[in-house]
Amino acid sequence: MKSKKASTLLIVLIIVMSAWATPVYTAEIPQAQPDKGLIVFYRLDKFGGKAIRFNINHPGGAIGQLLSGTLLYKYFDPGAQTFYSQVISQDAIIVNVEAGKIYYVRGDVKMGLLAGRPNFT
Repeated sequence: MKSKKASTLLIVLIIVMSAWATPVYTAEIPQAQPDKGLIVFYRLDKFGGKAIRFNINHPGGAIGQLLSGTLLYKYFDPGAQTFYSQVISQDAIIVNVEAGKIYYVRGDVKMGLLAGRPNFT
């Protein structure tokens, strides 16, 4: 009898945890323009590194601050575009933008010994 109760409790716990641990985010992302490319920067909402914020920069100016669970987007002219962020260490990514296309850049925080640092993929 105890085994059946324990099994039932375990199944219910697994179902509840799987439903609770999978958040769904929706965002309105515009379409790319025919003469420009759209780059979307996003960061998943994770507990690790949640307090770390970092700015996304471009040689043409700052894009914005990427927080845990947020996204930013901006239109860019076609060609190689470089984006970087620096907290303690720096990470950069080059996106070869084509007109009419949408690019997604994921920002993560890699935890180091003393602080987190940005990482783009």
